[in-house]
Amino acid sequence: MIISRSPYRITLGGGGTDLPSFYEKHGGYCITMSIDNYMYVSLKPDELDNMCKLRYSEIENVISPDSIKNSRAREVLCKHDIRSVEINTSGDLPAKSGMGSSGTFLVGLLKAVREYKRMDTSPGIIAEEACEIEIERLGEPVGKQDQYISSYGGVRILDINKDGVVDVQDLSVSKNDFSNFLSNIHVYSIGIQRSASDILKQQSKLSGNTEYLLSTIKDYGYKTKEILESKNYDDYGLLLDEYWSIKKLLSNKISVSPVDKIYEDLKSNFSVLGGKIIGAGGGGFFLVYCNKNISSLDEFMRHHGMKKLRFDVDYSGSKILGNYL
Repeated sequence: MIISRSPYRITLGGGGTDLPSFYEKHGGYCITMSIDNYMYVSLKPDELDNMCKLRYSEIENVISPDSIKNSRAREVLCKHDIRSVEINTSGDLPAKSGMGSSGTFLVGLLKAVREYKRMDTSPGIIAEEACEIEIERLGEPVGKQDQYISSYGGVRILDINKDGVVDVQDLSVSKNDFSNFLSNIHVYSIGIQRSASDILKQQSKLSGNTEYLLSTIKDYGYKTKEILESKNYDDYGLLLDEYWSIKKLLSNKISVSPVDKIYEDLKSNFSVLGGKIIGAGGGGFFLVYCNKNISSLDEFMRHHGMKKLRFDVDYSGSKILGNYL
């Protein structure tokens, strides 16, 4: 058996500019981090049973990988000609949570498959193959952020040129300084799971003023870098508030009523400077920036049914925990 572990992510700035329809015209720019909540994938060859067995949120037992319903698993197994295998997944976070779970699963599966086939498992190779499968083969309305940050780990700048080439850069912030910043970042589960596909499909069309809004969000990505590297962390909270106002203009499906009802209360009564729904929107997790009275904030959110997510930065990226073959 081979076991891989791959981190989920939280976007700090520039989210949405990693979509092909945008970066092919303007280039993309994201600040993102992987967190110490993980997707685990185990792969066990079984030459005695000519079946593909998958265990995720569903159970599949099929003779040919062509028959697998899970499109990402199907593409990986067909591409790498794997036919007799058992694959199990387990995640620290629920699916459809806005933390990049689909890309994280794909990265973890590719990591395990490439380890099994004794192929290159370096982060750039894994990330780009995952992008090729999701964007080109499957035509999913996704960007390149999730695959790259799960593969590389850490706190990264993803500078995407118009040809789709991703320049992965380190943010010039020490781990200690970033930990100080992170003490002001608080994440709560909204309790609503959703598919991002409809929202991302709409954004990918660049209709109306979407192109202008994403260009503004790209500028916020640059500002996020400046703020974090200059350690003016409260400015990030204020920028987050501006960003959330802009992001909600992209689609009427991005925000949800539980967040709309309490956001102004959070700013007025709990010293919250800014916040956003993580990912494409529509559910999942709500992130806020607050630098004081955290226990009162936590209690207020708990009273409204939003449990806090405890997390830190993962600096290792996708890795093989064990190869027992």
